[in-house]
Amino acid sequence: MNAGLPVPQPKPLPDRLSDRPQILFTDVDDTLTWQGRVPVEAMQALYNLSAGGVDVVPVTGASAGWCDCLMKTWPIRAIVGENGAFYLYRTGNGVVQRRWLKPESSIAGDRRRLCQLSTDLQARYPDIRPTQDQPFRISEMAFDVGQAATVDRQTAQEATDWLRRQGLSARLSSIHINAWVGDHSKASGALAWLGDHGLSPDDSLFIGDSPNDESMFEHFRLTVGVANIREFLPLMRHHPRYITRQQGGHGFAELAVRIADV
Repeated sequence: MNAGLPVPQPKPLPDRLSDRPQILFTDVDDTLTWQGRVPVEAMQALYNLSAGGVDVVPVTGASAGWCDCLMKTWPIRAIVGENGAFYLYRTGNGVVQRRWLKPESSIAGDRRRLCQLSTDLQARYPDIRPTQDQPFRISEMAFDVGQAATVDRQTAQEATDWLRRQGLSARLSSIHINAWVGDHSKASGALAWLGDHGLSPDDSLFIGDSPNDESMFEHFRLTVGVANIREFLPLMRHHPRYITRQQGGHGFAELAVRIADV
């Protein structure tokens, strides 16, 4: 946290980018969506990017079930889910497959530990409950702090810090607290997918919106934050290089236009 220190501000997204990325990594909630829905221009941008030769790969804290749905319905090349625990991809004949990036043998034991700590967390913070999609998560717990519930930011941060003190990896996003066992992250998942496909991080761009995206801002050279990231910058050590004028999916569409103009 940068409390008491000046917060360096990302630069405004330029009218033109110097290079067109081969891969566009993107967060989903409040980056591709806004107020719980995907704006029309953001969905159109996904199709335009795909048609223009830019592969979109969401990197998200979303559940395995939600990731499976997106992989089968959106014009995306792959998706990294549950904060880097796995990625989904299509085989040569179009079948969606999952590659685990954490030991599969540990998942059952990890879930038991997460369930116990979830009970303990709810006893300490009664307003914080698991997300509605928790039954569709395999490797982590997620708690609703801004989706179907409203939890003040300070309480959400305190709960996130408590989970970290229990030895978990925990990240706060605009809508969830995600917690898991292990040191994997969005960045480690994205880098694994790139390595498995012979691609370079230098050919990639990432866009996100919250502290849950910090590992991507740290490990990738070309990064963008949608405008709604501003409220989180004081909580973050690693910031995006650029920031859009518009929020959420509207900001994503703004970036897509810049990429198309390169």
